[in-house]
Amino acid sequence: MKTLIITTITNGKINQNLLPLLDSAGKICDYCDVLILGHDLAAAANEAASINGINSVLTLESAALEKPLAENIASQLSEIAKGYTHVLASADSFGKNLMPRIAGVLEIGQISEIVKVVSPNIFKKFIYAGNVLVEIESLEDIKLLTVRTSNFNGKREPRAESAKIVAIAYNNLIHPNIKWLSSNIVDKSVDLSSAKIVISGGRSLGSKEDFDTHIRTLANKLNAAVGATRAAVEAGFAPNDCQVGQTGKVVAPQVYLAIGISGAVQHIAGMKDSKTVIAINTDQTAPIFEHADYGIVADLFDIVPELYNQL
Repeated sequence: MKTLIITTITNGKINQNLLPLLDSAGKICDYCDVLILGHDLAAAANEAASINGINSVLTLESAALEKPLAENIASQLSEIAKGYTHVLASADSFGKNLMPRIAGVLEIGQISEIVKVVSPNIFKKFIYAGNVLVEIESLEDIKLLTVRTSNFNGKREPRAESAKIVAIAYNNLIHPNIKWLSSNIVDKSVDLSSAKIVISGGRSLGSKEDFDTHIRTLANKLNAAVGATRAAVEAGFAPNDCQVGQTGKVVAPQVYLAIGISGAVQHIAGMKDSKTVIAINTDQTAPIFEHADYGIVADLFDIVPELYNQL
């Protein structure tokens, strides 16, 4: 078996998803290759080469890949994937866009958002809005997988001798109708997908001003990520990137603090794997309390300021 991880860089460094991807790949075979996409990859490649469990670091580098688009690399990555039995990517927006395109080029199946590797051919994932955990067996010669990195360990020991770094020439097949226009960073808080603490608010916050005052202020105090329900996002309290749930992001932090959240099944699907859940709600019958390790039946506008002052 031969495994490949596909990842990108963040601010010139390896993406935070690499270590949990290595943990998932380590359950398939002891060593794997890592393919890093982007521009100016020297520092990231050297960083990756020093991590235990990596056999080779492959770099696909070009100024055109400073903002890599799946449409421009899927064809070349499909050719590279033919040399492996397993190809893994994070189940983030980039991985979810890339992997189905590779599967389409290779005309094989793909398994999305696995949460556990049972064996090299069997993987676990959630279906039905996170209510059913199933085992899926793949008989494809190449297993294409996206991984929920929050379900895997983000720690890895350094290796004594650096892995070899191999540069791959980019074939520059640019899609004529697709190009990167711009990016707008709407939230500079801790990354939601990999945060150890998540502070989430619901529509009962009442306004964006109160959401910022109570949720963001508390999150900044705890160095936590900001989350929100779909209702809070649709009301304009928080940007789309903050949405936790079936149609948002799936998180599994050490601590999940649900403030003013009733606990609709769609939201629960996005945070049910959290290690410790703390809920604050005035309604003692709210479904969120069924999933909470600690619950406070009280007005959030009284509790949150008091909590902040205690911290």
